[in-house]
Amino acid sequence: MNPATRLHAPVEGTVSGPPIRDTERVGGWVASRLPLLEAMLEGAVADLGPELREVRAAVDLAVGTRGRGGRRWRPLLTLAAAEACGADANQVLGVAAAVELTHTASLILDDLPCMDDAPTRRGLPSTHALLGPGTAILVAMGLLGRAAELLARSPNGEAGIVEAWGESFGLRGMAGGQAVDLTGRGCGFVGARRRLHRGKTTALSAFALGAGARAAGAPADAVHCLERYGRDLGWAYQLMDDAADAGEDLILGRPPGGRRPARQSGILVRRAMKGLWGSPALSSEGRDLLLSFARVVVPDAAPQGEGTAARNRGGVKALHPSEARSAVRARPAPTQPQARLNGSA
Repeated sequence: MNPATRLHAPVEGTVSGPPIRDTERVGGWVASRLPLLEAMLEGAVADLGPELREVRAAVDLAVGTRGRGGRRWRPLLTLAAAEACGADANQVLGVAAAVELTHTASLILDDLPCMDDAPTRRGLPSTHALLGPGTAILVAMGLLGRAAELLARSPNGEAGIVEAWGESFGLRGMAGGQAVDLTGRGCGFVGARRRLHRGKTTALSAFALGAGARAAGAPADAVHCLERYGRDLGWAYQLMDDAADAGEDLILGRPPGGRRPARQSGILVRRAMKGLWGSPALSSEGRDLLLSFARVVVPDAAPQGEGTAARNRGGVKALHPSEARSAVRARPAPTQPQARLNGSA
């Protein structure tokens, strides 16, 4: 599939998309970086021998090599963060690939019969459906091992990046959040337990941004600024997915939940964007790109506008799902590379 076709696809039941200037800016940038990232990912899983040919086919499918992957917005934001801190994208491709391999491993584990029991992923058989649960777990472990290898070779502060990665995936991050989810289903989450539960969604996006800054040798204030941006953006993204589910419930006549996920998502995106002004170490061009990324990754929650004006704008008014579908159908087809960051997982 042409990479340009996967940058933006509207979420079902929401209004349709970011301003064209944002999609043009991000789309043009992605068109030049995405092929480098895809080549790095293919290389990262290319050395499995003939004795693992069945596993190799499943790994290729899970990672989504040869243009079959997901949005890739997390590793692309790793590259964008590094560039905003003065690095060249080529220097941090290994770090970005490690972010995507970690994400892929988490999806493999999430699909297992003991977790979500999902037989498919992106419309294709999930790893455990192809290989069985035991081998699927080993594949996930292998991808995490390869991610650790890539991170250990990263420039500037390798130990700090690997430590942050371990925390993001471990019991204080994604694994801990999933454990809270499995042991506390049907119960409310409050306080520290609630924050840890959110970590299964936000820890990797926070790491993705912070790792880009660390690999660029950025100062601590830039690392923390970008981690906060990644955490808020990751949670806003999840809430917009929840909003799409709420829209589906409304159409199907199900009772609404108690939260207002679209409104909460808008608040988080505005906070994420405002936080980018917290570090003088970010270049103005890099900051503008990250502002545009927020509006493309979570288009219908994001305040509209360009540059500094975006800090003072409100969010997009939510539509009834039937109105939203009409808006999506009526929107003109994009003319720039932009159809990838907002599609399937």
